[in-house]
Amino acid sequence: MNVAVIGGGFSGILAAYLLEKKGINVTVYEKEEYIGGHCKTIVNKDFYIELGTILSFTKGIKELLIELNVDYSERFIYRNFVDENYHPAEHMLRDDVVILVSELSRLKTILEKYSPYLDEINFGDIPEDLMIPFNKFLEKHDLRFISQIIVPHLSSFGFGCIDNINSYYVFKVFNVNTLYSFISGEKLLFINKGTSELIKKLSQKISDIRYSLQVTNVEVVEDKVKVETPYSLDFFDKVLITTKLPRGVIKDKLYNNLMKKIDTNPFIACAYEVSNPDLVTTYYKSHLGLTGKIQFFYASKQNNKIILVAYAYGLIEKDIIDGITNDIKKLGININHLITVKQWYIFPHLKSTNLTRSFYKDISERQKVSNICLIGSLVSKPSIDNLYLSVKNSIDEIIRNK
Repeated sequence: MNVAVIGGGFSGILAAYLLEKKGINVTVYEKEEYIGGHCKTIVNKDFYIELGTILSFTKGIKELLIELNVDYSERFIYRNFVDENYHPAEHMLRDDVVILVSELSRLKTILEKYSPYLDEINFGDIPEDLMIPFNKFLEKHDLRFISQIIVPHLSSFGFGCIDNINSYYVFKVFNVNTLYSFISGEKLLFINKGTSELIKKLSQKISDIRYSLQVTNVEVVEDKVKVETPYSLDFFDKVLITTKLPRGVIKDKLYNNLMKKIDTNPFIACAYEVSNPDLVTTYYKSHLGLTGKIQFFYASKQNNKIILVAYAYGLIEKDIIDGITNDIKKLGININHLITVKQWYIFPHLKSTNLTRSFYKDISERQKVSNICLIGSLVSKPSIDNLYLSVKNSIDEIIRNK
């Protein structure tokens, strides 16, 4: 069996690793000159700076890290909030927290009837009640304070504004247990040498990775799948697609329809060297969900060097970068210099105008009979822990049916 994996991000490299472990021939196509996607770590001497995927709540992914001998640590993250005047602000007032606890209990009851839909690892059939924008869902159920817990993380993880994001997506990403994890401040998992170390260890087990090759055509020809690039043509028994492809590349009406409708959020990461020693993760309350505004920053210290990484929605423009820099300085932070600026496109999803209740279910049904499959964040929530489980399940299914 020969399998092609299109996209060399975490999902693609993990899929190739798991397939090759089972003795299946795998070819990975990556359009960039490097692999890893959002698992992007830059190194300054012995300092590891994470620009994309930062952390994970899950205990599940530990098995992969242990298997690959990747060093990790678990630690608490302390969070600050600042208001529109750049003054320290409470996340929530004490009296509001009491109401929040009551709302969480009520939310748990509300969502119980949707658990068959929300507990699935991948996206699937969508209940009618969850097709509405998240702010409308909160209004409908008179949930006034839950947004104060969700919004900072919704924004900082790049999922957008509660006025625009579909309730189904929100509750697939932030279920009640996850919300309680935020409130209780559970330890988070960090890879000591950055997520690029995980990609490196996975790629060392993969025989055929092709770099800087943009796939231009994916087409079923009899019982094989033709994969073309500007410079090559190959045939495979199965093709796994992990990333959004340009319109018309996939010669399959249903899959191409997804590629036409799928959207992402442009997101910017800026890394600075600073001289303030006691910084903690800080959210800008008045900016959350707004385009062109810093959402939050986190800082880390290693070997007497402090690096701050800030995130904002939007496309890279000098005015936006200047605004991020100024918003950091207004907190009294001394910036030594800017290290890098990185453009990301994150959270593949469908806007409410394009999303139908059966969209993902139709994709899932198609994949049962097609030798072209979509995996990773195209069909599952884009957290590294969930992607691990999702891709693992997809590969197990392929192995069973080969």
